[in-house]
Amino acid sequence: MNQSSVPVEIEFDELDSQDNKHFNDFTIYKADWLLVLVFTILFCIVFLQFFSRYVLNDSVAWTEEAARYLLIISAFIGAIRCQIKGTHIALEFMDKYYANYQRAVQCCAQLLVFILVVSLIFSSITMIERTSFQHMVSLPFPKYYLYIIVSSLLIINAAVLVYQLVSYFKKAEGNQ
Repeated sequence: MNQSSVPVEIEFDELDSQDNKHFNDFTIYKADWLLVLVFTILFCIVFLQFFSRYVLNDSVAWTEEAARYLLIISAFIGAIRCQIKGTHIALEFMDKYYANYQRAVQCCAQLLVFILVVSLIFSSITMIERTSFQHMVSLPFPKYYLYIIVSSLLIINAAVLVYQLVSYFKKAEGNQ
């Protein structure tokens, strides 16, 4: 009998307790309301697109483009939230391999993320300059508005990273 046919015991009580702990600890902070608002508007626009296309059989033209841009904005707002909470995707199984150097590895990862965010800021500024004369296809706005919003969110994310790195170095200084 091979390994794939062996039944796996699932501990439902343990999974239920983990879910309960997760949802009991879940809190929406004041800073999260912007993300909730953007996601709610996105949901409404996608529903309008679905309703107009499949129920009315006449699609509203601007909904697809608006949904795309709101999804981009919500991703960058969500990235700030994940950076503040420390909930970005990580390779947690690697923690046991560098247990003694975990703080240093996390600091290096933060530095690399900061370098990435700064390069994205400069790229978005370049996109603002290059798209200053273009308009969105179906919305009556210049395209560079999106890049201004993305740049602003990236700058906020960079500020959060700087704050976290300074806090790390102050804490490391205090431990010496």
